[in-house]
Amino acid sequence: MRNVTSTSRNAEKFLPKLLDRLGKAKAKAVAHIKPGDDQEVVLSRFKKIEDELQRMEDLKLLPRVTLWEHTLFSQFTVLERLVDKLFLGDDESNPFNSLEAITDQIKASISLVQLPSYPERSLEFTHRSQPESSLTAVKKLSKELSQKGLEKGIYESRAMANLRRSYEHLEGTELRLCFLSFSIFPEESVIKKRPLIYWWIGEGFITATQDKTAEEVGEEIFGKLMKQGLIQPHGNVNLSTSCTLHPWIRCMLIGLARDALLFHFDSDWPWMPSCQVSLCRRACLVFDQNQTSPGEEDLFTVFNVNSNYLSFKREWLSKLKKVVVLQLGRWQSSPMHHIEVDDEGLFLKGIGAQHYLSFKYLSLRGISGITRIPSCIFNIISLEILDLRACHNLETLPSDISSLRKLTHLDISECYLLEGMPKGIGKLSSLQVLKGFLIANLINTPSRLGDLAKLKKLRRLSIYIGNEAVMHDNEFETLKEISSLRRLKISWAVVSPESRGKIAHQSLDFSFPPDLEKLDLQGIPLKEVPPWLNPRQLTNIKKLYIRGGELCSLDHAGEETVTDCKWRVEILRLKYLSNMKIELTEVEVQFPHLLYLEKVKCHEIEKDKYEKNIFWSKSQGQKLSNRA
Repeated sequence: MRNVTSTSRNAEKFLPKLLDRLGKAKAKAVAHIKPGDDQEVVLSRFKKIEDELQRMEDLKLLPRVTLWEHTLFSQFTVLERLVDKLFLGDDESNPFNSLEAITDQIKASISLVQLPSYPERSLEFTHRSQPESSLTAVKKLSKELSQKGLEKGIYESRAMANLRRSYEHLEGTELRLCFLSFSIFPEESVIKKRPLIYWWIGEGFITATQDKTAEEVGEEIFGKLMKQGLIQPHGNVNLSTSCTLHPWIRCMLIGLARDALLFHFDSDWPWMPSCQVSLCRRACLVFDQNQTSPGEEDLFTVFNVNSNYLSFKREWLSKLKKVVVLQLGRWQSSPMHHIEVDDEGLFLKGIGAQHYLSFKYLSLRGISGITRIPSCIFNIISLEILDLRACHNLETLPSDISSLRKLTHLDISECYLLEGMPKGIGKLSSLQVLKGFLIANLINTPSRLGDLAKLKKLRRLSIYIGNEAVMHDNEFETLKEISSLRRLKISWAVVSPESRGKIAHQSLDFSFPPDLEKLDLQGIPLKEVPPWLNPRQLTNIKKLYIRGGELCSLDHAGEETVTDCKWRVEILRLKYLSNMKIELTEVEVQFPHLLYLEKVKCHEIEKDKYEKNIFWSKSQGQKLSNRA
């Protein structure tokens, strides 16, 4: 059997070789035409094969094969065997009958590899709006492909049939609906997991069970799709929180989602969803299309696919009386994706123009230009997820947010202009995730850490300690009272050398809940390891991330040797620690349960020059100390 890997590596040489063999078979066939055979028919059949192969070479299709190279070259293997039978005279039947089979095989191969990946519409179309000329060119290309009948060939191909079977074998309606949601994302998109799961929760595709929160169910579904190869991890497989979608799978999903009336796809541009609402109840904001369309009062979801400039009329939003999901912000993995609003986002006041009964999810993630969130939004008592992450111009929140009693997720992280926390956070009894809790001065922050101890369902918390932070005595000791907490992130603003002594003193009272599984420390302004950062107090920690800051070591001076107390950490990430010199032999001793280590830009040897980066996984079979 042909070695697929070897063949794929020499793809560009393979076609000329096949054309050469076909030419020899043609010469042999012509020389042996018996009386009564139609020479012109035989020659025309060979000509069809040569034309199809030459077309494949001219279009430079083979270099574009990645995931499907095995399928393609297995087809070419069959093709070459048919040519060999002609060349060697081994075909027991009339050898010229095989010519039609060869032509069909080549056409199938072309259909397989020429699923449009549109080099003109690569990442630049994913990340920002394009001039009208570029959009017109893409639409023109789409029409040409349709006119050539290529789209039909793709949908009727054997590979597409196999993909559909993979979809049909997915267990449960919720898994299928979540998978179909990937159909709206542009080709080559890097899709961030968290906004995706929030969308699924808002739509009702997934719900909490007796044993798991809705978010945990979403994590499980995301993992299943990745395990089955239907989505692909982006970046490090061990830590991936983003994914990509192969063009073939995306093509299948578009057809299925369109047939199921989940989304409307523009007939002039069949590979992208539309904001036009016809039979479906979901509108997608694509580039700078007009948002208005008939039937908007019945809209269930509005999803910003890649519109970079939001300019709504309040009247339009006020018509969305049945809306459940407003994903206006960024879903992309890259923070470079930019979304702007006009009039400081005053159109948001239209959201509270009527009483919502079922509105669950609002995302303004990554939108610049919004300086304040209208208080009307915090009167939507049905709201469950509010994502304001990376609204860099956001300065103030309403003074009291206690009315959002159903809120399970509140993300205000990376909002660096916020002056403080509103009161009422301690009354959000359903809160499971709180990101970006700001500790500032006492005047601007009526809500303090002690209030969070009342939140019995809080599982994930991130805290930002501002450069003007003033803390009550023993404030961080109250963290241990949040018994449900599993993941904690603490970030420090850049502080002056004069403030470090005060921070060192304040950090003495840090105390953590017993079942904490992940601790993420960012920008820690201490050189000596604090007394609470030790395996005795953090007994159940499985993930430890330390990024940036002044730490020089993880050793506690003056205490017993590390052999007396070991970490149970499985994933250790150390990044941008210019003062920290790390001995891998000591890491092996301190962290005997380690499965993965990431060390990036640690121990600055000289300006902008660091020790060698390390990405180590136990699954590779190599001892960590051997990487030195």
